[in-house]
Amino acid sequence: MSNILDYLRWRGDLPLNVIPINEVDGLILAELSMMHWEYGLAPEASATLSALFPSMQRQPVSVGFTAENDMKLLTALSDSARFGDLRISDYTARSDAALETQFAAIAIHLPDGAIFVSFRGTDASIVGWKEDCNLAFSTPVPAQDAAREYLARIGREYPDRPLWVGGHSKGGNLAMYAAATADAAVRDRLLGVYNYDGPGLSDRMDAQALYARLSGRLHSCVPQGSIVGLLLAHPDEYTVVKSVSVGILQHDPYSWQAEGPAFVRMPELSRDSARFDIAFRRWLSEVDEADRGILIGTLFDILEASGSPSFGPEFWQGISRNPGAVMAAIREVDPQARKRVSRMLMDLAGYMLVRQERRPRPAGTPEDDAPAPV
Repeated sequence: MSNILDYLRWRGDLPLNVIPINEVDGLILAELSMMHWEYGLAPEASATLSALFPSMQRQPVSVGFTAENDMKLLTALSDSARFGDLRISDYTARSDAALETQFAAIAIHLPDGAIFVSFRGTDASIVGWKEDCNLAFSTPVPAQDAAREYLARIGREYPDRPLWVGGHSKGGNLAMYAAATADAAVRDRLLGVYNYDGPGLSDRMDAQALYARLSGRLHSCVPQGSIVGLLLAHPDEYTVVKSVSVGILQHDPYSWQAEGPAFVRMPELSRDSARFDIAFRRWLSEVDEADRGILIGTLFDILEASGSPSFGPEFWQGISRNPGAVMAAIREVDPQARKRVSRMLMDLAGYMLVRQERRPRPAGTPEDDAPAPV
């Protein structure tokens, strides 16, 4: 068993024009959008991974929770015949607390002339996590609009170039949304869309109709204990990947196992993951839009009282240093809103006790399989 770092040691000497892109390569290219490219890439500039690496050797190189492994990945990529000569261009990154949006993307130029558009997932910032939560009741969120505009711009700047689109976590959601809502001229150039454990699209935007526009080109992968990738209306077909971590930690792409050019498949979701999927969908269908907004707003009012802009160590230090501020934020919440938040959380907990439901069907599962208990 091996992860994407081990894959690079095995396959890194074979250029992409010798062995074409596969689903493991797609995850690596998706993870590249998590890097602080402003360290080495000037606006409107482009450069190869090998050329960029000397200026990228600083911490934190990544905006996410996997900075240590991201540095190892970047080091291996820059010295790799498979990835070292890939050119990075069109880097854009912005975060706006007032608009509750966090967005970043890069264009990666492949040796066959195709471009892989990589959308950044959720970073460690509170504003990034709040926008993720806003997916449940606000459609589209600003990052989705930005992703659609970015893909359209890449389509204009590089006419007639084939396109791949992908991302991990929220980046996977942005990849699906941008590709499905693109003009037909851009959509016809799509070779594939990779969603790695990203939340699904909202039913409010007719998710299934959008997925249908990507029929045959959408590749959605989730770990066996997925939580994030099963939120909202996820694609009907998906690949269940083996992770060596447990619970929510399976969201970490470095825990995913690969064997050769493909991920190690699991026959089905774990019991806990399937139970959460059913419970969350049922709960969400019964909570109206106003209550979703109240729940999310209240939770983040409390979190922001820590005084930290991110969920890194400083967040927990802020909580320990400012318990009075956190308690004050709780007291400031309207009593009726506080009651509604408590009720909604209790309802969600109650739904999690559901034991007998049919699990979602992963891609490739025979139709005559008996329903599994949850």
